[in-house]
Amino acid sequence: MAKEFKFPDVGEGIHEGVLVKWLVKEGDKISEHQNVAEIETDKAVVEMPSPFGGVVLKLNFKQGDTVRVGEVLMVVGEAGEKYTPGSPQQKKKNP
Repeated sequence: MAKEFKFPDVGEGIHEGVLVKWLVKEGDKISEHQNVAEIETDKAVVEMPSPFGGVVLKLNFKQGDTVRVGEVLMVVGEAGEKYTPGSPQQKKKNP
């Protein structure tokens, strides 16, 4: 199942950053905690580790784009998996 990696709150009142560069590309197989991007904040350039492993299905920003906390940086899933933005990640069952 595809998982969305959202730009996390890096603390110190930072609400956004600029994507300096991707360290991966769509189709790459990545491991959990692998650095996938460099983001420049007001304080420093920070390497962003992926919270999960899999295959990079979609990169949502280009170099130089401003990314806000909570926005989806990238989508990771299984090889050959299709991802549709806005698709439900998990369906909840009503008791």
